[in-house]
Amino acid sequence: MNIKVSLESKKEFLGWFLDSYQLKRRESMWILNYLLNHDIVLGKVHFVENVEITPRGMMMSTIETDSKPFLFYKEGILFEDPEQAFHEIRLNWHEDIYMELIFNDPWKAYHYLGVLEDNPYHKWNESLDVNLEIEVEQALAALTLTNQIDMMMNQIDAALENDDKESFIQLSNHLKRIKKNESKTEKKPNH
Repeated sequence: MNIKVSLESKKEFLGWFLDSYQLKRRESMWILNYLLNHDIVLGKVHFVENVEITPRGMMMSTIETDSKPFLFYKEGILFEDPEQAFHEIRLNWHEDIYMELIFNDPWKAYHYLGVLEDNPYHKWNESLDVNLEIEVEQALAALTLTNQIDMMMNQIDAALENDDKESFIQLSNHLKRIKKNESKTEKKPNH
């Protein structure tokens, strides 16, 4: 669930950021100042990570980082011209724009953490979901196998009680095959 970040929080953050950091491109500073002075447009800005997968994303970096100075993504196409991005913002002021600011130690900046939102186009826990799914599948397979073995043992007991030698031999052989398959799957490495 995404909590809506207030306009006041965004303004406070941008003011702090512009006072605290120097961007690699001065046009980036102009864009941030434009946003700071245009409430309607700033209301459509979402500060996120991984902007490259958003429909309209902009990444700006400060001078002390190794990142590219400025990147603008529109529908999967990359642009490096801040003026083109500024034109896009002004023309399409009613559309959401996702912004990523690259600077040192962002996780220590409470101003930044106050405006950071989940990126709706990026599942940060996707690898966790895949691992969990694999674990669940493995647990279900083990449970199914245990149930098959228990059922087979009950049938073997019933064959012994009924003095049914033929069923006993067939069920015992089937149980051996199941246990053999079980030991093979236990030796397989997890991916």
